[in-house]
Amino acid sequence: MGGLRPLRKNSQPRLEEANDAKNVESTSVESSTKTLQREAWTARGKLLLKFHDAISRAINSPEMRQKCSEVASSMSAAEEEPEESSSLANHEYDAEATLIVQNKHKRDNDVRDKAVAVGLCTFLLLRGVPTVRNIVARRMASASKYKFESASPHQQLSGSSTTLQQSVQQPARESPSRLRKFIRLTLDITISAAMTVLSGTFLFTPRPSAYIEDMSKLPLVEGKSVYAEVVCPPLLNEYKRAMEQYGGRWPVMMASPSSSSSATAAVATAANSPTLTQEDVSLNIIRKFAENCSKRIKYERAILEEQNALDDELKKKIKLGTVLIPRPVPEDVKVNIDEDVFFLIDDDDAAKDGKACIE
Repeated sequence: MGGLRPLRKNSQPRLEEANDAKNVESTSVESSTKTLQREAWTARGKLLLKFHDAISRAINSPEMRQKCSEVASSMSAAEEEPEESSSLANHEYDAEATLIVQNKHKRDNDVRDKAVAVGLCTFLLLRGVPTVRNIVARRMASASKYKFESASPHQQLSGSSTTLQQSVQQPARESPSRLRKFIRLTLDITISAAMTVLSGTFLFTPRPSAYIEDMSKLPLVEGKSVYAEVVCPPLLNEYKRAMEQYGGRWPVMMASPSSSSSATAAVATAANSPTLTQEDVSLNIIRKFAENCSKRIKYERAILEEQNALDDELKKKIKLGTVLIPRPVPEDVKVNIDEDVFFLIDDDDAAKDGKACIE
């Protein structure tokens, strides 16, 4: 028995060492998990920057400026001489231009309404605080009053005369002058206007994903589309590179559809699915943009097949977005962007030149 006593004495430090080792191991696991999450977010951030770079290069390219200037000149000529420009060729890009203007007005109106609401709330708050403060002060003053013992008639008469004089002089002292009221009103208006301008400029400025989301709808318009012609090819080419990099699988989880048949199933799906970051939302919007470009290609191909004009020579000459479609691209056009992207664009040189394969 005497030989077992040292073991009992050393058992407590060993248990403490084991617990410390477990704590260190759990801490290392948590830190490694956080590191993997940060690395994943960084990878998606880099992927998002690549897509933004491809889109911005296409928008700022000389071809885009040339096409926009041509469309603007044709539209201005159509407004000046409507009789001579009544042909369909002068209105090929009207649907796209109208959608661009509508999206811009919608964004501007949303920012303006929110900024005006902030300014109005600020003005009401500034004007309401002094009023509330005066009401509270009056109530506290009235609550603190108490009655004295009855005095003699002579004291009552002198006291009433003194009170009357004080009541006549007190409003003149307490009531602010007109100049002071005007200064307060001017200051409140200035602060409210400043809050309106600052909130509209910095607080409610639309995110870049909002512009890309509006831009993603442009390839679906009727007529011809400048964005489908200039922006879609490099976008699809960058999407193809991303799919090759991630083994043919989109690296971001898609949001669960809102049109679920069961509310319980929707709640369970939302609970099991991870929360999407702002980068994930932006990447999914870009994926929708690429899907719409794919729909445009397939719909133009269907129109050319109906016209029996899809031959080898025409494939080499026709560019995406230059086919005049009579109506907007239907939403039910079936596409599988993860597979279709590998044959929608011929090669990198074709993407740089703004050419897409209609086949």
